[in-house]
Amino acid sequence: DGLRQFKTGLMQRLFSQELRFTREDGSDYPDWEERKLGSVGEIYGGLSGKSAEDFGEGYSFITYRQVFENARIDPSKFALVKIGPKEKQSRVVFGDVLFTTSSETPNEVGFASVLLDEVDDLYLNSFCLGYRPFDLKALLPQFSKYLFRSPLYRREVIKLAQGSTRFNISRTGLLKIRLRFPHPQEQEKIAAALSAVDAKIDAVTDQITHMETF
Repeated sequence: DGLRQFKTGLMQRLFSQELRFTREDGSDYPDWEERKLGSVGEIYGGLSGKSAEDFGEGYSFITYRQVFENARIDPSKFALVKIGPKEKQSRVVFGDVLFTTSSETPNEVGFASVLLDEVDDLYLNSFCLGYRPFDLKALLPQFSKYLFRSPLYRREVIKLAQGSTRFNISRTGLLKIRLRFPHPQEQEKIAAALSAVDAKIDAVTDQITHMETF
């Protein structure tokens, strides 16, 4: 729990730019550049035209729960769906960011997860949207994993949530979100620092599990 609190605080400081990385020679990276998501990538929809009989066999697809629960898509938890040879369905590829579009509370709408594995013929559930950066060298997938779970992003997406009994966000709304993007080299350092904390959390969680079993 202490490590998770530390990670939350570290993300807050990194994405508010209170804490900055520097180049190897000690010089500063350029200022973060504010851009709309629509200028950095494009949106696509999930599966369409499917009935209950189409699920349970066929090709892999990413479930709503996979997107909601984790910042990184876990390939071991894919579900299956039939896709006909003439169907036009959007495929998910490495580096894509997936968003939940509907929730019972505004605080849980627009949760994001990133595909960090190479998977052939992969599709997305009907209740999520996919976002594909134009250039994975400008928006690094490992950085996306943290950017779209950061306080910076969460604050902006909650503003978009509309509804009374269920809250929703639209693809046009997502594309209008403005975020600040650091230089790719600084993105790499931020992702590496947060990944190290994640690895430590995983290791300690395993230790606790082993001790409980003992």
